[in-house]
Amino acid sequence: MAIRLLTPQDQPQLEAFLREHSAATMILRGNLAQSGIVDGDRPYQGRYAATFDGTRITGVAALYWQGMLAVYAPQQTAAVARMAAEGRMLAGILGPWQQALDAQEALGLDGAHHKLRSREALMGLSLADLKLPAPLLQGQKLQCRLATPADQDLLHEWRLSFTGESLGATPSQDHAQNCAAEVERWIAEKNQFILTDDGRPVSGCCFNARLPDAVQIGNVWTPPQYRSRGYARAVVAGALDSARRQGVTQAVLFTPEDNQAAITAYLAVGFTRIGDYAILLFAD
Repeated sequence: MAIRLLTPQDQPQLEAFLREHSAATMILRGNLAQSGIVDGDRPYQGRYAATFDGTRITGVAALYWQGMLAVYAPQQTAAVARMAAEGRMLAGILGPWQQALDAQEALGLDGAHHKLRSREALMGLSLADLKLPAPLLQGQKLQCRLATPADQDLLHEWRLSFTGESLGATPSQDHAQNCAAEVERWIAEKNQFILTDDGRPVSGCCFNARLPDAVQIGNVWTPPQYRSRGYARAVVAGALDSARRQGVTQAVLFTPEDNQAAITAYLAVGFTRIGDYAILLFAD
Protein backbone atom coordinates (compact mmCIF):
# COMPACT_ATOMS: atom_id res chain seq x y z
CA MET A 1 0.00 0.00 0.00
CA ALA A 2 1.47 3.36 -1.09
CA ILE A 3 1.19 6.72 0.67
CA ARG A 4 1.75 10.11 -0.92
CA LEU A 5 0.72 13.73 -0.88
CA LEU A 6 -2.17 14.57 -3.18
CA THR A 7 -2.22 17.05 -6.04
CA PRO A 8 -5.18 18.80 -7.70
CA GLN A 9 -5.28 16.00 -10.28
CA ASP A 10 -6.28 13.60 -7.49
CA GLN A 11 -9.40 15.54 -6.52
CA PRO A 12 -12.01 13.50 -8.48
CA GLN A 13 -10.71 10.26 -6.99
CA LEU A 14 -10.62 11.75 -3.50
CA GLU A 15 -14.16 13.07 -3.85
CA ALA A 16 -15.36 9.61 -4.86
CA PHE A 17 -13.67 8.00 -1.86
CA LEU A 18 -15.10 10.53 0.58
CA ARG A 19 -18.63 10.14 -0.82
CA GLU A 20 -18.45 6.44 0.06
CA HIS A 21 -17.83 7.41 3.71
CA SER A 22 -19.75 10.68 3.80
CA ALA A 23 -21.06 10.62 7.37
CA ALA A 24 -17.57 10.45 8.89
CA THR A 25 -15.85 12.71 6.36
CA MET A 26 -18.04 15.79 6.06
CA ILE A 27 -15.28 18.16 7.21
CA LEU A 28 -12.99 16.72 4.54
CA ARG A 29 -15.75 16.80 1.91
CA GLY A 30 -16.83 20.33 2.73
CA ASN A 31 -13.34 21.82 2.79
CA LEU A 32 -12.39 20.03 -0.41
CA ALA A 33 -15.48 21.37 -2.17
CA GLN A 34 -14.67 24.91 -1.04
CA SER A 35 -11.00 25.11 -1.99
CA GLY A 36 -9.89 21.99 -3.84
CA ILE A 37 -6.51 20.45 -3.04
CA VAL A 38 -4.50 23.56 -2.22
CA ASP A 39 -1.84 23.63 0.50
CA GLY A 40 -2.30 27.21 1.64
CA ASP A 41 -3.26 29.45 4.54
CA ARG A 42 -6.67 30.61 3.37
CA PRO A 43 -9.92 29.21 4.81
CA TYR A 44 -10.64 25.60 3.77
CA GLN A 45 -7.18 25.02 2.24
CA GLY A 46 -5.04 22.14 3.40
CA ARG A 47 -2.32 19.61 2.69
CA TYR A 48 -3.75 16.19 1.82
CA ALA A 49 -2.05 12.82 2.13
CA ALA A 50 -3.66 9.52 1.13
CA THR A 51 -3.10 5.80 1.19
CA PHE A 52 -3.54 3.86 -2.04
CA ASP A 53 -4.27 0.25 -2.88
CA GLY A 54 -3.03 0.24 -6.43
CA THR A 55 -4.70 3.34 -7.87
CA ARG A 56 -7.61 3.35 -5.39
CA ILE A 57 -7.58 5.74 -2.40
CA THR A 58 -8.19 3.86 0.84
CA GLY A 59 -7.61 6.57 3.45
CA VAL A 60 -6.83 10.27 3.81
CA ALA A 61 -5.60 12.87 6.27
CA ALA A 62 -5.56 16.62 5.72
CA LEU A 63 -3.90 19.36 7.74
CA TYR A 64 -5.96 22.50 7.27
CA TRP A 65 -5.15 26.19 7.27
CA GLN A 66 -5.97 26.71 10.95
CA GLY A 67 -3.90 23.74 12.17
CA MET A 68 -6.66 21.12 12.45
CA LEU A 69 -5.87 17.62 11.20
CA ALA A 70 -8.89 15.74 9.82
CA VAL A 71 -8.44 12.02 9.32
CA TYR A 72 -10.35 9.15 7.77
CA ALA A 73 -7.91 6.31 7.26
CA PRO A 74 -9.05 2.88 8.47
CA GLN A 75 -5.64 1.47 7.50
CA GLN A 76 -2.18 3.00 8.09
CA THR A 77 -3.69 5.85 10.06
CA ALA A 78 -0.39 6.69 11.71
CA ALA A 79 1.61 6.90 8.50
CA VAL A 80 -0.87 9.05 6.58
CA ALA A 81 -1.32 11.39 9.57
CA ARG A 82 2.46 11.84 9.87
CA MET A 83 2.78 12.69 6.17
CA ALA A 84 -0.05 15.26 6.23
CA ALA A 85 1.24 16.94 9.40
CA GLU A 86 4.98 16.75 8.80
CA GLY A 87 6.74 19.93 9.86
CA ARG A 88 3.56 21.74 10.91
CA MET A 89 2.06 22.82 14.22
CA LEU A 90 -1.21 21.15 15.17
CA ALA A 91 -4.14 22.81 16.90
CA GLY A 92 -6.13 19.58 17.07
CA ILE A 93 -7.36 16.37 15.43
CA LEU A 94 -10.80 15.43 14.12
CA GLY A 95 -11.98 12.03 12.96
CA PRO A 96 -13.38 8.68 14.06
CA TRP A 97 -12.45 8.17 17.71
CA GLN A 98 -9.86 5.40 17.44
CA GLN A 99 -8.31 6.84 14.28
CA ALA A 100 -7.89 10.21 15.97
CA LEU A 101 -6.19 8.57 18.95
CA ASP A 102 -3.91 6.61 16.63
CA ALA A 103 -2.98 9.79 14.78
CA GLN A 104 -2.31 11.59 18.05
CA GLU A 105 0.04 8.82 19.20
CA ALA A 106 1.81 8.69 15.84
CA LEU A 107 2.49 12.43 16.05
CA GLY A 108 3.89 12.15 19.56
CA LEU A 109 1.00 14.09 21.07
CA ASP A 110 -0.60 11.42 23.23
CA GLY A 111 0.95 13.09 26.27
CA ALA A 112 -0.02 16.61 25.19
CA HIS A 113 -2.21 18.82 27.33
CA HIS A 114 -5.70 19.08 25.87
CA LYS A 115 -8.02 22.04 25.88
CA LEU A 116 -10.63 19.49 24.88
CA ARG A 117 -10.61 15.71 24.57
CA SER A 118 -14.15 14.76 23.66
CA ARG A 119 -15.58 11.48 22.49
CA GLU A 120 -18.59 12.44 20.40
CA ALA A 121 -21.72 10.65 19.27
CA LEU A 122 -21.80 10.75 15.47
CA MET A 123 -25.44 11.05 14.39
CA GLY A 124 -27.08 10.82 10.98
CA LEU A 125 -30.45 11.63 9.46
CA SER A 126 -32.15 11.06 6.13
CA LEU A 127 -33.92 14.37 5.60
CA ALA A 128 -36.97 12.50 4.33
CA ASP A 129 -37.40 11.52 8.01
CA LEU A 130 -36.88 15.00 9.46
CA LYS A 131 -39.39 15.78 12.22
CA LEU A 132 -40.23 19.46 12.56
CA PRO A 133 -41.22 20.57 16.09
CA ALA A 134 -44.85 21.64 16.27
CA PRO A 135 -44.10 25.28 17.26
CA LEU A 136 -41.92 25.66 14.18
CA LEU A 137 -44.58 24.13 11.93
CA GLN A 138 -47.12 26.65 13.19
CA GLY A 139 -44.77 29.38 11.95
CA GLN A 140 -46.09 32.13 14.20
CA LYS A 141 -43.84 32.94 17.15
CA LEU A 142 -40.94 30.60 16.27
CA GLN A 143 -39.17 31.18 12.97
CA CYS A 144 -35.83 29.95 11.64
CA ARG A 145 -34.07 32.21 9.15
CA LEU A 146 -30.71 32.82 7.56
CA ALA A 147 -28.53 35.24 9.47
CA THR A 148 -27.70 38.60 7.90
CA PRO A 149 -24.82 41.05 8.43
CA ALA A 150 -27.06 42.89 10.90
CA ASP A 151 -26.83 39.83 13.16
CA GLN A 152 -23.05 39.72 13.13
CA ASP A 153 -22.33 41.40 16.47
CA LEU A 154 -24.80 39.15 18.32
CA LEU A 155 -23.50 36.03 16.61
CA HIS A 156 -19.93 37.03 17.45
CA GLU A 157 -20.92 37.14 21.13
CA TRP A 158 -22.60 33.75 20.80
CA ARG A 159 -19.58 32.24 19.05
CA LEU A 160 -17.25 33.47 21.80
CA SER A 161 -19.57 31.94 24.39
CA PHE A 162 -19.85 28.66 22.47
CA THR A 163 -16.11 28.22 22.04
CA GLY A 164 -15.50 29.02 25.69
CA GLU A 165 -18.14 26.64 27.02
CA SER A 166 -17.90 23.82 24.49
CA LEU A 167 -14.33 23.95 23.11
CA GLY A 168 -12.29 25.12 26.07
CA ALA A 169 -11.16 28.33 24.37
CA THR A 170 -9.50 31.04 26.45
CA PRO A 171 -10.23 34.72 25.77
CA SER A 172 -7.68 36.59 23.67
CA GLN A 173 -7.62 39.20 20.95
CA ASP A 174 -6.58 36.62 18.36
CA HIS A 175 -9.38 34.28 19.38
CA ALA A 176 -11.95 37.08 19.20
CA GLN A 177 -10.73 37.99 15.71
CA ASN A 178 -10.92 34.36 14.59
CA CYS A 179 -14.47 34.07 15.89
CA ALA A 180 -15.48 37.27 14.11
CA ALA A 181 -14.00 35.98 10.85
CA GLU A 182 -15.84 32.66 11.21
CA VAL A 183 -19.18 34.36 11.78
CA GLU A 184 -18.65 36.75 8.89
CA ARG A 185 -17.76 33.85 6.59
CA TRP A 186 -20.74 31.71 7.61
CA ILE A 187 -23.14 34.60 7.06
CA ALA A 188 -21.65 35.39 3.64
CA GLU A 189 -21.87 31.71 2.63
CA LYS A 190 -25.51 31.54 3.81
CA ASN A 191 -24.62 28.79 6.24
CA GLN A 192 -25.59 30.53 9.51
CA PHE A 193 -29.13 30.28 10.91
CA ILE A 194 -30.97 32.05 13.70
CA LEU A 195 -34.13 31.03 15.53
CA THR A 196 -36.36 33.86 16.69
CA ASP A 197 -39.19 33.71 19.21
CA ASP A 198 -41.65 36.51 18.53
CA GLY A 199 -38.82 38.29 16.70
CA ARG A 200 -36.22 37.87 19.48
CA PRO A 201 -33.09 35.84 18.56
CA VAL A 202 -32.90 32.86 20.93
CA SER A 203 -30.73 30.18 19.30
CA GLY A 204 -28.44 29.56 16.36
CA CYS A 205 -26.61 26.91 14.35
CA CYS A 206 -24.63 26.65 11.15
CA PHE A 207 -23.67 24.26 8.40
CA ASN A 208 -19.96 23.73 8.93
CA ALA A 209 -19.86 21.50 5.86
CA ARG A 210 -22.26 21.73 2.94
CA LEU A 211 -22.48 19.59 -0.19
CA PRO A 212 -25.28 19.19 -2.76
CA ASP A 213 -26.29 15.89 -1.13
CA ALA A 214 -25.45 16.40 2.55
CA VAL A 215 -24.90 18.98 5.28
CA GLN A 216 -23.23 18.88 8.67
CA ILE A 217 -24.69 20.82 11.58
CA GLY A 218 -22.37 22.65 13.96
CA ASN A 219 -22.08 25.63 16.28
CA VAL A 220 -25.44 24.93 17.93
CA TRP A 221 -25.81 27.56 20.63
CA THR A 222 -28.61 28.70 22.88
CA PRO A 223 -27.79 31.36 25.49
CA PRO A 224 -28.27 30.01 29.03
CA GLN A 225 -31.32 32.17 29.74
CA TYR A 226 -33.19 30.57 26.83
CA ARG A 227 -32.37 26.92 27.44
CA SER A 228 -34.79 24.05 28.18
CA ARG A 229 -37.44 25.52 25.87
CA GLY A 230 -36.82 23.37 22.78
CA TYR A 231 -35.01 26.13 20.90
CA ALA A 232 -31.93 24.07 19.93
CA ARG A 233 -33.96 21.33 18.28
CA ALA A 234 -36.10 23.96 16.55
CA VAL A 235 -33.16 25.85 15.02
CA VAL A 236 -31.51 22.60 13.87
CA ALA A 237 -34.77 21.34 12.37
CA GLY A 238 -35.41 24.69 10.68
CA ALA A 239 -31.94 24.80 9.12
CA LEU A 240 -32.31 21.22 7.88
CA ASP A 241 -35.76 21.92 6.47
CA SER A 242 -34.20 24.74 4.44
CA ALA A 243 -31.54 22.33 3.13
CA ARG A 244 -34.16 19.69 2.34
CA ARG A 245 -36.12 22.18 0.23
CA GLN A 246 -32.92 22.75 -1.78
CA GLY A 247 -32.54 19.03 -2.55
CA VAL A 248 -30.17 17.95 0.22
CA THR A 249 -30.99 14.41 1.34
CA GLN A 250 -28.66 13.64 4.29
CA ALA A 251 -27.51 15.37 7.47
CA VAL A 252 -24.91 14.56 10.10
CA LEU A 253 -23.69 16.08 13.33
CA PHE A 254 -21.63 15.10 16.34
CA THR A 255 -22.15 16.00 19.97
CA PRO A 256 -20.47 14.90 23.23
CA GLU A 257 -21.68 11.42 24.04
CA ASP A 258 -22.28 12.42 27.66
CA ASN A 259 -24.48 15.40 26.69
CA GLN A 260 -27.78 13.61 27.06
CA ALA A 261 -29.84 16.78 26.67
CA ALA A 262 -28.36 17.46 23.24
CA ILE A 263 -28.68 13.83 22.16
CA THR A 264 -32.33 13.81 23.23
CA ALA A 265 -32.97 16.98 21.23
CA TYR A 266 -31.40 15.51 18.09
CA LEU A 267 -33.23 12.20 18.47
CA ALA A 268 -36.46 14.20 18.64
CA VAL A 269 -35.95 15.61 15.14
CA GLY A 270 -35.04 12.21 13.67
CA PHE A 271 -31.30 11.69 14.11
CA THR A 272 -29.91 8.29 15.11
CA ARG A 273 -26.46 7.44 16.40
CA ILE A 274 -24.32 5.92 13.67
CA GLY A 275 -20.83 5.92 15.19
CA ASP A 276 -18.38 7.91 17.24
CA TYR A 277 -16.09 10.82 16.56
CA ALA A 278 -13.25 12.68 18.25
CA ILE A 279 -12.51 16.32 18.91
CA LEU A 280 -8.98 16.62 20.26
CA LEU A 281 -7.85 20.21 20.81
CA PHE A 282 -4.37 20.92 22.11
CA ALA A 283 -3.38 23.70 24.49
CA ASP A 284 -1.45 26.57 22.93
